[in-house]
Amino acid sequence: MASQSGYGGHFKRVPTDSSHILQFLPMNSFIRSFIVGIAVSASASVLAQESQLMRIYNSNGTGFGAQSLGVAPGRSMVSLYGTVDMAINHIRSGSESQTRVQSGNAWTSKFGIYGQEDLGQGWTTFFRLEAGLLADTGAQQMAGTLFNRNSVIGLHSQRYGQMTLGRQYSSMGSAAIGADPFLGNSHESVFATMVSMNGMGGAGNVDAFARLNKTVRYISPRFFNSFFVDTSLSLKDDQSVGTSIHAKTLTANYSDGTTFVGLAYAQSYCDRGLPGSCASTDPALPSQRTDSMILSAIRDFGPFVGQASYTRVAPKVAGSPNVSLYSTGLQSLVGMNLYRASLTYRHTTTAQNYAYGATLGVDHFLSRRTALYGRISILKNGPSSNLMINRESAGNITAREGSTVSDISLGMYHNF
Repeated sequence: MASQSGYGGHFKRVPTDSSHILQFLPMNSFIRSFIVGIAVSASASVLAQESQLMRIYNSNGTGFGAQSLGVAPGRSMVSLYGTVDMAINHIRSGSESQTRVQSGNAWTSKFGIYGQEDLGQGWTTFFRLEAGLLADTGAQQMAGTLFNRNSVIGLHSQRYGQMTLGRQYSSMGSAAIGADPFLGNSHESVFATMVSMNGMGGAGNVDAFARLNKTVRYISPRFFNSFFVDTSLSLKDDQSVGTSIHAKTLTANYSDGTTFVGLAYAQSYCDRGLPGSCASTDPALPSQRTDSMILSAIRDFGPFVGQASYTRVAPKVAGSPNVSLYSTGLQSLVGMNLYRASLTYRHTTTAQNYAYGATLGVDHFLSRRTALYGRISILKNGPSSNLMINRESAGNITAREGSTVSDISLGMYHNF
């Protein structure tokens, strides 16, 4: 494994042997498909030049966790991994402001266990248990649930694809993460802020974008050299009202090594068994369907990677507002610095309920696993919109209709 010259040997190049690269069937299939597309379709001379996307992938790789971008073929192992990420954060909305120490503003602080066993003949079984942490207090990220980020067992085949069961992202959720330069970080990503139930009149849900319990997910191997599909089915915790299905999703993807296009579609129903899933106590909600879709594209332009996406959330209840998101972004790795930017516009069919905003960020790597980072976000609400950046922990800050919200973080993370 040759080291990348741009990092003084800190980061390792992805192996150029395509038979190994084809094993990459990750949790985040959007990112996997594009990386695989480059490795399979590009010549050795192009790979030797270390494309911009490959370099970004290598810099991010440790943050996803052990083997989260694919099994290690032919090996049996157990790994402990995790992240500690903390920042000093300042948030302001109108005349209200707050400064605090906060966990997880670039990568979620977490601790995980990953294991796999080589079964021979191209088959591998694996498991992943991952717990989110609030590093500033030492508390669990989700009270009452230890392995809130991942609790899966799976079977991987070089020939037939990958099946996983348990708590995990739906295929729609993975597509949403891949569409955002900030990987859907709930604190600092304007894109993640705008994928919310706000403005949908209490009828819709956005559960298909999230990690879901009781999920069965299948990722196909590549076919016709450039395509693969990713599909998932999630069952409800509380099946006493309405359908037993929580969400069903399907993603179709294309990659030619330079350009990636993905189209994801989902149908979801809220689940009374999960706090916050249903927007109100209306007894009919668990029976009411919400349709969601994402059309995403990534292109490696050489000096930078460009991203664009269109997202739509449409509750299937007469008169319910629909939500559309338009997002663009870019990433560029220059020396020891990874620069990121995104711009998102949110429109609903409710009059004057719109918002737009941007996130800018830089990660300065001290080593392969450690970086200092900065994030700055600003969001402008329309007259009938009251979205809030960093909404999971906004403290005493209130987003009022028509308000402008700003957020800045300076932090450090270490992935192990």
